[in-house]
Amino acid sequence: MKILWAMDIIEGEAVRLFKGDFAKKTVYSSRPTEKIEEMVARGARDFHVIDLDGARVSEPVNGGLIARIRSHVPGYMETGGGIRSEEDIAWYRSQGLDGVIVGTKALLDPGFLLNLSSCDHVVLGLDMFDGRPMVRGWKEASEIRTEEILEGAEKAGVLAILFTSIGRDGTLEGPDFEGIKRMQGMTRLPIIASGGMSCLDDLKRLREMEVWAAIVGKAFYEGRIGIEEAMEYAD
Repeated sequence: MKILWAMDIIEGEAVRLFKGDFAKKTVYSSRPTEKIEEMVARGARDFHVIDLDGARVSEPVNGGLIARIRSHVPGYMETGGGIRSEEDIAWYRSQGLDGVIVGTKALLDPGFLLNLSSCDHVVLGLDMFDGRPMVRGWKEASEIRTEEILEGAEKAGVLAILFTSIGRDGTLEGPDFEGIKRMQGMTRLPIIASGGMSCLDDLKRLREMEVWAAIVGKAFYEGRIGIEEAMEYAD
């Protein structure tokens, strides 16, 4: 299992939101690149970095900063936020990103993934609330059923499914284990678990569930999960 250390970017700062609410923002670092260097020095290898400004305006905003961060990351790194075109995906790939997260565009346009020249570096973001995929920054429910979305993703050959439990994101209440299990039963694609990570026991359980990757965000910044201890559960 990969452990992906999360960093959300707003106006050049590393932040975390509570349940995706921009009005409930906590700033953890005004120097994201230096923070990444510090985390790597402690043993972190793989990262999940999101352009929240981009997600809000539906186009990449912090691409330059994310590219600089990539140069300091020794392992896998994925990014998302406002990515709506094959050109956006290609640009991030040219900067060395291993995974490029596409959510709203793929859910509103079922043919988008199938029409891409390649999906082997695309991560499909499924942000779930009450069992329904949400789009447009978690504001609207998708009209396409989850099963249809996953079927299209498998046909397209995406890298992985990023399963985010909106109701648990930033809450430190623990992951939605049942939701993750249901998602695993619906697709053969690798699952990245996101939302609610609170302690090392959560990571242990997710490893036992054989998820492909687990995202750790607020629990690290609040001192609940240390890098050195967490990396014992990483492959």
